[in-house]
Amino acid sequence: MVATDPSGRKSPEEFVEQLKELVATNIAGNAQLLTRLTTFVQEAVKSAGSGSREPLNGAALLSRWLDFNLASYSLVSSHSLAIMSGLLTAAEAALLPKGASAAPRPGVAPRVELRLEGRPGDRVASAFMVENHFDHPLEVSLASSALVPTSGATLPASLVTFEPASLSIGPRAQAVVQIVVTITGDFVVGQTYLTVVRLVGLHAKEVGLSITVRPSASPDGAPASAEAPR
Repeated sequence: MVATDPSGRKSPEEFVEQLKELVATNIAGNAQLLTRLTTFVQEAVKSAGSGSREPLNGAALLSRWLDFNLASYSLVSSHSLAIMSGLLTAAEAALLPKGASAAPRPGVAPRVELRLEGRPGDRVASAFMVENHFDHPLEVSLASSALVPTSGATLPASLVTFEPASLSIGPRAQAVVQIVVTITGDFVVGQTYLTVVRLVGLHAKEVGLSITVRPSASPDGAPASAEAPR
């Protein structure tokens, strides 16, 4: 929101409006997380009560624990730079004189790189933050390029989806986007697929994404053979 005071100071009304926007964004994000958590708990209870799955041995439990920790570390790492950049931008906007310039910024910011791993049938996801550094709102949509493996057939971009599919970001605000990929039978076990996500409406902003397909786990917890990929 642009300050109307010639000195560059925001009026009390402008502070209130900006606070309302931040609170509304926070509430919407918390509601989305609550929905996902509720669904997760329901699916976990259903899976535990069905009795249709083989009991997991130590190797399978260790594999899942490592998968979770690697995914968590990847998510934290990918957001650390974005969060620090946002904090520095907020400090510059609040503390530096309007005509002052901080250290020269490079022409192209480092691209965020997300890495996903999963087995056939898995629904894998990661998230990243989108920041609006301007004093006006931005409308941003997301588009993925085709999934290109190290060798073999290219897969269509439609296999990559976004939640939400488009964003309306207020001035000096942020939003979180989740990238979701369902590893269908079109994916080849052992391959790593690369794609680029473009943020249409945000100048020169791209996110790199890689998806590595791991062998399915056999009932006894050992990796299944990848000799005959689907």
